[in-house]
Amino acid sequence: MITYTWIALGAPLLALAAWRAVPIWLDTRAHGWPLTRRLGWSLLGVIVPSRYWWQARLEALDPEDRATLLAREARALGLSRAHALHCPLCGAEVPQAWALDLSGHVCVAEGPIACLECDFRLDACRHCTNFLPGAPRSWTGLGWHDIDPTRGRCSQYKRVQPVEQATGPDMARQLKSRGCEQIRAPMQIVDSYLRPDFCRAFQPEPGRIKASGLPWPGPRRAGLLHLLEVRRTGPDQAQREVSEDEQWPI
Repeated sequence: MITYTWIALGAPLLALAAWRAVPIWLDTRAHGWPLTRRLGWSLLGVIVPSRYWWQARLEALDPEDRATLLAREARALGLSRAHALHCPLCGAEVPQAWALDLSGHVCVAEGPIACLECDFRLDACRHCTNFLPGAPRSWTGLGWHDIDPTRGRCSQYKRVQPVEQATGPDMARQLKSRGCEQIRAPMQIVDSYLRPDFCRAFQPEPGRIKASGLPWPGPRRAGLLHLLEVRRTGPDQAQREVSEDEQWPI
């Protein structure tokens, strides 16, 4: 009975492992990789197949195959280039929205990143980790359900302002009773769909970007962005540093 239970549990896992490992084994053999490297990537592919298909495999492609892959994947995404995105408001293409940071992870490109057909901006305050949505009264715990995400405060930039604007009504009364009319507090953001021109502290928050209807790019898009960088700067300049846990099997 126990044997049959283990077989019933192990068979699907073995099938999944074979489904992931066999295509990688065949593909690495087609590229002429040595046996040890093929075995290493096949085993790793059982756990994280994207590490092979969208990292190591791309390095093995010649320039013509890379160009073909970029064009095919862009068409599959419905975009002209892999660094673009579809505007969640009007559906138009927003070019040069995504990039890679120094560690090779996807990040928001240098702005402004704005839709040419409507008012959408990817590098808006509402997508920033420093944005505190809602009026000051919401910080006191009085009804989180009615927070207005279109306005709020910036935790990075602070300004001297009247206590009525910087705090909730109760706190404002207490401060004024002590003779305090103004305090230094987070700067007001009257429209979170925009971004102040002087801002140099924008840090994208993937969860907030997803809330706007945009999926955060995964390993597939990261691989395509790396190929774009290789084509733009050449293979030598496009090499990036990776941490020890990101080193590829040899």
